[in-house]
Amino acid sequence: MKYIEDLGGIYCIRIKSRVTLYIHDYGEIAGYTKDIAPKEKEEQYFERVRITRHNYLSKLSVSKKEGHEEAIYVLTNGKVEEGIKNYSYRFGSIECIFKNQKTNGFRLESTKIKNIQAFKTMFGIMCIALVWLTLLGVEYTIEERKGRNKVKIKIYKKKDKEKRILSLFQTGLMYFNLCFNSNRAPKIKCNFLLYEI
Repeated sequence: MKYIEDLGGIYCIRIKSRVTLYIHDYGEIAGYTKDIAPKEKEEQYFERVRITRHNYLSKLSVSKKEGHEEAIYVLTNGKVEEGIKNYSYRFGSIECIFKNQKTNGFRLESTKIKNIQAFKTMFGIMCIALVWLTLLGVEYTIEERKGRNKVKIKIYKKKDKEKRILSLFQTGLMYFNLCFNSNRAPKIKCNFLLYEI
C-alpha cells in the first residue's frame, strides 16, 4: 500500500476478517476486522485506521450486501466513500484478464518459470496475444453477423440449461484453435482495424 501511495496511485485492497486494526473513529479500540459489526444494506466508513502489524495509517470501507455471508473490508488511500465502488471495478475487467491468463486461456499457473526475466518476457507476449485473440473474436463476431464465416463455432456454452455467451477472447481463442488445427480453415487474419466494442 505504501509503495502504491508513494507512486501517487490510489489503492483499494480487500482485507480478510483477521487483520488487526486500531480504529480511531470507532471508540479508539484495537481488534480484528471481524469485530466491526457490518450493517446490512449500509456501508460504513472509517477515516483513520491503523494496521497494527505494519503501523500503517489508512482508511476503511465496510459493506455487507444482502444475501452475502461475509462482509467486504476494503482499505483505501482515496475517498473512503468510493472504496467499495472502486474495488468492485476489478470484476468487470481485471478479473476477466486474470482468468484469461490462467485457467480460461493461457494457463499461466502451469508454466513453473522461476527466472523473473523469462517470466516478464513470457507475460509480455501473453498480453499481446490476449489483445490479438480478443480482436480475432471481434472480427469473427462481425463476420458472423454478416454471414461470411467459413468456420462455424458456437459462441455460447450451455450450463445448467442456461446459455452463457462466450467472451470475445474465448471466441477468438476457439477460432484460432479451429483454424490452426485444420487444413481446410481459412488463414487467420493478422491485420486488424480496432473496432469500438
